Amino acid sequence: LALIAAVLLQAPFANGPAEWEWPYRPPGLAVGPAILALLAGGLIAWLAGRPRTVRPGMPLLLAALGLLFTLALTAAQPDGFDRVLRSLGSRNSFGYVFDAGLAPPTPELLADYPRAAAGLNQHSRTHPPGPLLLVRGLDALGRHLLAGGEDGLVARAGQAFEHEIQRARDRGRPAPRGPLVPSPGTLLLLAFLLPALSALAAWPLYRLALAWGLSPGTAQTAAALWLLVPARSLFTPSLDQALPALLLAAAVLATPRPAGDRREAWRPLLAGLLAGICVLITYGYVAALPLLAGTAALRPTINKDGETWLGLDLVRPLLLGLGFALPWLAVTLLAGYDPVPAFRAAMAEHHAIAVATRDYWTWLLWDPYDFALLLGPAVLILAAAGTAAPGPEGAPRSLPFRAGAGLLWGTLLLLLVSGNVRGEVGRIWLMFMPFACLLAAAGLEGRPERTGRRGLALLLELVLTLALAAALVCVT
Repeated sequence: LALIAAVLLQAPFANGPAEWEWPYRPPGLAVGPAILALLAGGLIAWLAGRPRTVRPGMPLLLAALGLLFTLALTAAQPDGFDRVLRSLGSRNSFGYVFDAGLAPPTPELLADYPRAAAGLNQHSRTHPPGPLLLVRGLDALGRHLLAGGEDGLVARAGQAFEHEIQRARDRGRPAPRGPLVPSPGTLLLLAFLLPALSALAAWPLYRLALAWGLSPGTAQTAAALWLLVPARSLFTPSLDQALPALLLAAAVLATPRPAGDRREAWRPLLAGLLAGICVLITYGYVAALPLLAGTAALRPTINKDGETWLGLDLVRPLLLGLGFALPWLAVTLLAGYDPVPAFRAAMAEHHAIAVATRDYWTWLLWDPYDFALLLGPAVLILAAAGTAAPGPEGAPRSLPFRAGAGLLWGTLLLLLVSGNVRGEVGRIWLMFMPFACLLAAAGLEGRPERTGRRGLALLLELVLTLALAAALVCVT
């Protein structure tokens, strides 16, 4: 509540330190869309807070409400959906659509990515080629499925993109031209696909909570918390909001099934493939690999007395690694892509832009704050409590839960003390937020009196998200 008040009153430092802060704007939201967002978010909290609503299909209903919540909240902010289209077409904000039209043809782009990316904008220089390949792949759909006209969203997307291209030309900067320039339909596809994937992540999060031994009701609470997390909606449009859907699906597949089920060799292989795609889009997802590998290495067995023991399985992590290598082998063998110099060039660029210019000790203190700001203190505090809390009636937590919780906090601590990420962790560490929601839901599991706490936690997340949307600028 104190944080919500500080943000609405635009208190100094509530939006971050001077080295990097989320800019304030005059507080306010458009009334109609804000009411719709409040209703959608309130319905998510109400459904997840009632034990009688626990149904197999409920996470998908919650995900649909989550998408409605994000779209309504976006429409309530200044310039609404037009701001999203401008951001997607911008050379600086999203960047990849602009650079997909600026970059050389795909074979030439992949053959020497550091050289080709040197003429692109900073997001492309600090990332693998995956985002540019993704935009070009979507463009094959966008230019055919969403044929433009003089009116409507496609036309508005085209106007926003053309305006950004003209701005670059007016300033004497390189600008997209020729047949590789993405179509307006591609911007529109991204505008809906990115928030839709972020909401759909509620389903694999629900499945992961079940795989880690939580009850269906608790798993449903985890999904609802994720849908109300501020960062998930406020970073519209971004790849960061969408990729957790793939990572959570990988985590579900990497988690071993109960003892006695051996028909699962394809699962860690597919988990690795999904993780490889994530890292091909952003190097930051390398930090999630220990969590996947650690849970994949668990092996449930049953002894002669019927008791369950868990040993170490080395085959599953190897299958995970093989699956991870597949997308990288594809771009290497088919297009001559060399990942090592590309990675080194990207890390050098990242260090020059976002590490060398920022103080280590400042962000040792402020990174946790930024994470709490955009995850929500309620979720962060409950996640810490849920890590150590026993299950219902004092039962011990499953080993996948304990291993996953330990790997999550260990990874975050290691990233923090390494100093490789200084600022913007509310966006960069967004991939870890669904796991924090899972642990927070576990902290609410158990005694009947915690039902009220569950509703309060969901309500606080909703109000914090609305407050941040009303007062901060996260994506321009």
